Amino acid sequence: MKTEYAITFVIPAYNAEKTLGRTVDSILGQTDGRYRIIIVDDGSVDQTAGIGQKYASRYPDQIRYVCQTNKGQSGARNTGLRMVETAYVSFLDSDDWLMTDYVERILGGIAGAEEPPEMVMTLPVIYHEQSHAVRDWYDKELFVQIFPVDGHIVKPAAEERLYQFEVNICRKVLSMEFVRRTHFSFREKIKWEDVCPHFYLLSECHRCMGVSVGFYYRVGESTQTTAQTGSSRMDILPVFEELLAYLGEGREELVFPAMRVILRFSLWCIRMSDRQTRKKLVDGLYVFFRKIPNRYIRILRRESKRQYSAMDALQYALLAAALRHRICRFLFYDYLLQDICEKVIKKTGKVQNRVA
Repeated sequence: MKTEYAITFVIPAYNAEKTLGRTVDSILGQTDGRYRIIIVDDGSVDQTAGIGQKYASRYPDQIRYVCQTNKGQSGARNTGLRMVETAYVSFLDSDDWLMTDYVERILGGIAGAEEPPEMVMTLPVIYHEQSHAVRDWYDKELFVQIFPVDGHIVKPAAEERLYQFEVNICRKVLSMEFVRRTHFSFREKIKWEDVCPHFYLLSECHRCMGVSVGFYYRVGESTQTTAQTGSSRMDILPVFEELLAYLGEGREELVFPAMRVILRFSLWCIRMSDRQTRKKLVDGLYVFFRKIPNRYIRILRRESKRQYSAMDALQYALLAAALRHRICRFLFYDYLLQDICEKVIKKTGKVQNRVA
């Protein structure tokens, strides 16, 4: 009997000879075989091609290998997305790997729904490459609150806390009908391409299902995009510009979660940047933050206080003010000064909270 394939995994791979086999094997070892795999070799110069071709020749019905000139991870994802023929698509990075019952539980949740979900939100775990420690995903507590049982479906317009989830695209399983309806694709030749799709896809989605299964997200490796400290950190600026423009299209309900993402990514990118990139990035962020409407800052503080605490609200407001102020931006040029600045802001927030 011919297998009815239901989900395709798109794996962008660039110089992934050390990890690609583990990623593909985690899919081949699934308890449910209704999947296909598309490996997109994004111009690798190591042995990635040989590994991808070996898998494709060994499993011709399930695995397709394609090689292209380098277009970046988003370009590789777009190439794979255009080749998908199944009802659902999932993106998996070439250094992560799936839990063994991922396909079974995702397809089981979809089959049990009265109407098929347009998006399935999953719950990965974090794996540290050096220590081999496994810990919960960043937003597990919020995930369990919104999706108390597997297969539960919510509408993002009615459950705006969905926008507060960590933005990783690989945790989202997308209906191809939904992809075609929204004309979705990734912005190419840029890193941090997960940010804007997170808000765009959720704002267009009518049925989002939660299933508490996921993949192992690998950290602790210097070659990862998230660990890079150089000029690639500057890519966050056009990503923020795109997100700000999207908010300006009457998307005020997204202002609070978007501003939280912008502030957190800003501080993280500054902290992770090398000294050569750091000043340039801070100056670019200063120009960007000056463009943010004052009412967005008021919304950030109001909603932080309503949903979290007065301390969180004050800290967000002070950090935003510091990044928007010409004189204060020098505080972020130096690692030590930034540490002092953040400690003062946190202390100020705690004092304010006690007084209140």
